[in-house]
Amino acid sequence: MRVLRLGNSDDVSPGIPDAERNYNVAAEVLAEAAGEPVETIVRPIWPTADLPDLVAGWIEEYRPDFVFLKVTWFWYGYESVPRRIERALGWAGRPFARVGIAAAANPRFAHQRWFKFGRRMAHRLIGGDTPFDTALIVQRMEAVIRRIAAHEEIVLLVKGTGGGRMNEGTLEGYHDRFLARREAVEGAIERLCRQLHVAYVSTGPNKSEADRDIHGGDGLHKGARGSSAVGRQEGAAMAEAWAAVHEGRTSPLVR
Repeated sequence: MRVLRLGNSDDVSPGIPDAERNYNVAAEVLAEAAGEPVETIVRPIWPTADLPDLVAGWIEEYRPDFVFLKVTWFWYGYESVPRRIERALGWAGRPFARVGIAAAANPRFAHQRWFKFGRRMAHRLIGGDTPFDTALIVQRMEAVIRRIAAHEEIVLLVKGTGGGRMNEGTLEGYHDRFLARREAVEGAIERLCRQLHVAYVSTGPNKSEADRDIHGGDGLHKGARGSSAVGRQEGAAMAEAWAAVHEGRTSPLVR
């Protein structure tokens, strides 16, 4: 079985042993359930205007049996101080924004407590803007889902990731704003999946801080233990979606 995994930066985060990579763990769970080997093609995605065409091209190129699509909370839920500066100041703010974004992407800085503290304080003083508006995310994800679902031979599982997002009490009012955005995005996508009879699963509350496993890094990406835990959850959902289709059930997994 060939799986096309349309994931996020967690899939390629550095420092994770291959055996504990989420997609490898998920593939093992799915292979055991389906009774056949699983090959996973990993493509982290960003919700740009050309994404539906990119996905259509990958489907044509790789001919997957299964597509796993993540709707990443970061796109609509992460409030970035550099983006707020850039949007507020225009071209004059771009150099400052680039420096801030580059620092956040560099583990030498992003994993340090002083950097995280400074980011929280800057957010309280300046605020932050999300990478994309919720309506735009819904529009582009709907286009991607419909392009994939048009291939009736492919099993599609869509995963919303906002359910595991923790309340950051240090960011005033953030969690309430995030919950509203999550409902706007994931609520719309879940309704679409029900309409199209596409399997959908959301991230439930984190079972433990150990499974969440992000505090040793930049506060966003999981470590090895968290990656493995997510892989087991995703593999179980993929196995259930696969079984639903191949057992002829008309209403695949939606939860």
